[in-house]
Amino acid sequence: MIDLQSHTVASDGESTPEELVDLAVAKGLKAIAITDHDTLAAIKNAVDYSKGKNIEIVSGIELSCDDPSFGLDKIDVLGLLVDYKNKELIKLTEHINKKRDENKREVIKKLNGLGFEIDFDEVKKTAKGTFGRPHIAKFLLKKYPDKFKSVADVFDQLIGTGKPAFVGTEGRVSIKDGIQAIKNAGGVAILAHPGVYSKDKSVELINYFIGAGGDGIETYYPYHVICPHLHLDAQGNVDLINFYRNIVKSKKILESGGNDYHGSYRSKLGEVDVPDIVLYNLKEKKSPE
Repeated sequence: MIDLQSHTVASDGESTPEELVDLAVAKGLKAIAITDHDTLAAIKNAVDYSKGKNIEIVSGIELSCDDPSFGLDKIDVLGLLVDYKNKELIKLTEHINKKRDENKREVIKKLNGLGFEIDFDEVKKTAKGTFGRPHIAKFLLKKYPDKFKSVADVFDQLIGTGKPAFVGTEGRVSIKDGIQAIKNAGGVAILAHPGVYSKDKSVELINYFIGAGGDGIETYYPYHVICPHLHLDAQGNVDLINFYRNIVKSKKILESGGNDYHGSYRSKLGEVDVPDIVLYNLKEKKSPE
């Protein structure tokens, strides 16, 4: 089995690249993709550390795209099999992270207005890589243990989509530009976790994504663990995976799969089994049969 979406401390994960490799080896995975949010910083260390450990490291990234023409605040686009030294892609991540910091300043300003004592610079120091909402959530959880039970609780009460301290994103990168940058870096562009949206909206988004030059979608994903709003059990998750796999086959596009591992507060590495044929097909640019 393999896992083609995971995150390290270079973005908002809890594991170093080396710890992530060790965990994947312990799980018996044959390949793992490092897909940190808007950074390629962890890949070289992971590749170097993995030598001789019977595991393949897939160079990846998860780009935060916003596209007013489609109407969703943020759309995650996975780039897999990219050249992590590609200058165009690195430059794009610098632009995105500048916008990311501007966004987090606005989130913290809203939190201040709600009575929470939290400082941008103080929280950013806790981030070893790209600065994301999980860093804010962990800071609040530590400072206000009487108000929050978990990181997820902070999202549910304050900083999740539509919550009092949520701030939408603008001006980062369009879906089309993100796809093009991934392809120019030799990678394949995959729409991440389409099932987080309603089925109708996700089908509309898939069509838009493919029309913009995207290569495929993520099919295998632990929605039943990460997305409580979907109210899925394990069988319901299998059914949703099969729904997207049927779309992949009918449209003859590529598929990927991963568990979106960030650390112990989310899903487990290898939670949902992803067969190694998925990576083979990505390399061959072949749609599953």
